[in-house]
Amino acid sequence: MPRALIKDLPSKLGQVVTIKGWLNTLRDMSKFGFAIIRDRSGLAQTVLNAEQLTQLHGLQVETVVAATGLIVEKKSKDPLVKEVEMQVETLEILSPVVDVVPVEIGKPDIDVNLDTLLDNRVITLRHPKQRAIFRVQAALVHGYRAFMEAAGYTEIFFPVLAGAASEGGAEFFKVDYYGREATLTQSAQLYKQITMGVYEGVYGLSYSFRAEKFATSRHLTEFNQLEFEVCFVDNIDELMDIEEAAIRAMIATVKQDCAVELKLLETVLPPLGEKFPRIKLAEALIAYRDEAGVDETGEPDLSPAAERWLSKEWASKHHNCGFVFVTDWTPAKRPFYAKVDPADPNNTLTFDVIGWGSEITSGGMRINRYDEQLARIVEKGLDPAAFEDYLTMHKYGIPPEGGFAIGLQRLTQNILGLANVKEATIFPRDVQRLRP
Repeated sequence: MPRALIKDLPSKLGQVVTIKGWLNTLRDMSKFGFAIIRDRSGLAQTVLNAEQLTQLHGLQVETVVAATGLIVEKKSKDPLVKEVEMQVETLEILSPVVDVVPVEIGKPDIDVNLDTLLDNRVITLRHPKQRAIFRVQAALVHGYRAFMEAAGYTEIFFPVLAGAASEGGAEFFKVDYYGREATLTQSAQLYKQITMGVYEGVYGLSYSFRAEKFATSRHLTEFNQLEFEVCFVDNIDELMDIEEAAIRAMIATVKQDCAVELKLLETVLPPLGEKFPRIKLAEALIAYRDEAGVDETGEPDLSPAAERWLSKEWASKHHNCGFVFVTDWTPAKRPFYAKVDPADPNNTLTFDVIGWGSEITSGGMRINRYDEQLARIVEKGLDPAAFEDYLTMHKYGIPPEGGFAIGLQRLTQNILGLANVKEATIFPRDVQRLRP
């Protein structure tokens, strides 16, 4: 008999079907019992007789079973909701579990601390709420790809091994590459720009590695970014327009595809307003001082507290929006490829997006002329010889161009209201964690 998914059982009322999944919970009433079976689509209550209960004696939850039986209507507390259950006729043990599961996942919530949750990822990912997080994350990626494909851009795939640190600085991982030193890529930036001479507009999902020794709720050593790069653009406003449209499309996809998951997670998605506000860094710091009473106007950056306030209070209050573009960053706070404002050498044509709690994006215009790029590499204290391929691109004609990268895990964390970015990472890596 073909397998039926649990979510489809209400349409199978009066039929004999087979479901396959994991024993989520079991109530043994001696002469009969109730087994809750879980598959990828949901939970189903099944009614077992004494003989079938005997088959489960000595076995633990998470035992994999196949149950065949009649689908009947179940008494519901809500008369407007039709619920069903299975009267089991045959029960087959597909994979017995005899060891006690280290974390109880049969309850509505997993009541453990974050380290225990992550240490037992093999089991805890099976919990419906944990699974829901990464269904939402998958929908974000799907929405991003659909938006970029519809706009006519080309998806490309990026290497994770490089011959030089792509962002400069010391925060990179060294790899022994056949006796030579290589690094894990800090970003896909250089590769995106190289393809501007090929496709004019590209996107993709990259892996980035940062050897930063931060053990905070915001940091990972390995993460994904939704990349975008396009040429023949005149200013950063065009880039911000594209990113805003992409984020709106991504959240629309989540609303459409993940209604069940959002309800399960009790998530209210951030407001989007009519237009994402755009504010200069200096003006954002002044607003933080004047409205929140915290004076950080002498700082060259936004603190985590300022980012939270700007997106969750200022943008929400003044623009009914949970996202805000922050522009006009100094060259010292931007990488070597960021375009310096021709009208102001103390400013770059770049932006960040603060998304419902923290920064999720850096983007802006890039340097496209060879002499200018060479000077900036030297100015940043980097070795031009390490960027030979990158500089060759500039020698042979790259149009004015720019782009951005959206941090996938941070975006997931923020729109779902998770306390730690590791909760939005299916297998997180940080300064301490390298398993599972």
